[in-house]
Amino acid sequence: MDISKLALLCDIADTKNLTASAERMGYTQSGVSHAISKLETELGISMLKRTKRGVELTSDGEMLMPYIRLVISHYNRMDEIVDSILGLQRGSICIGTYCSVASQWLPPIIQQFQQMYPSITIRIREGGMQDIEQWLTEGQIDFGFLSWRKHPNYKFISLARDPLYAITSKELVLPEEYLETFPLSAFSDYPFIASESGVDYDVTQAMEQAGASPIVSFQCRDDHTIVPMVANNLGVSLLPGMFLEGHDNVRKIPVSPCTIRTLGIGILSERTLSIAAKAFISLSRKMIRELTLSQQT
Repeated sequence: MDISKLALLCDIADTKNLTASAERMGYTQSGVSHAISKLETELGISMLKRTKRGVELTSDGEMLMPYIRLVISHYNRMDEIVDSILGLQRGSICIGTYCSVASQWLPPIIQQFQQMYPSITIRIREGGMQDIEQWLTEGQIDFGFLSWRKHPNYKFISLARDPLYAITSKELVLPEEYLETFPLSAFSDYPFIASESGVDYDVTQAMEQAGASPIVSFQCRDDHTIVPMVANNLGVSLLPGMFLEGHDNVRKIPVSPCTIRTLGIGILSERTLSIAAKAFISLSRKMIRELTLSQQT
């Protein structure tokens, strides 16, 4: 079975568009159709179906796709190891991450990494906690930047601690003591702007542990939407300190009890990591440690 056909199928599953995948993967339109038809014949299973929106996986295709992605992932690892034996430096890395990590940590790390390894391609996928964990389990990413939680089904490499803060508009009148420390229980007294379920695990956990039941007035997929809504006095919210860097249009208040998330990297297994992924993780640990120390001094 040709690995390139499997890679093409994975790309179509992502784009849901034969023409887009043909351009990305270097096929003609007819070449894509021929390759997928041949793959389906070899497998004895219909993998794609046409819809009004383009194409998508059949139910059998959905069932097989996680395993196909793992086959491609392991093939790429083998290919990179062969290259390293031959003294080459090429390959690719796919990283899952929160938007806060993507904006604060990753730019300087990627810049340094590309100076060291200019031939390695880096792809970033942004999402919430559940997204990143699913991508990791299905082999869609090599590793993910995410926060620690109990009993993960992956290895967690701790990197830094990041406190959560209450945010309000600067015009909102609060009890004087709330301006110093905002009780988590007090979120029940104000309209609350929340992330969608599964996006921000740390905020949900903090509320549950404090026994707080905020009145959710809005739910947002992207935390970048929450800040301007709070700034316009539509409600209050609870967000990580790293994400709030540079947002001076809202009031940021420490919460009580103090709530801190532990950020790190999730991997399925060190044995299956590519050489490029290991190098990126090693550089990330070094640079984030230096960044954290500099912020403390």
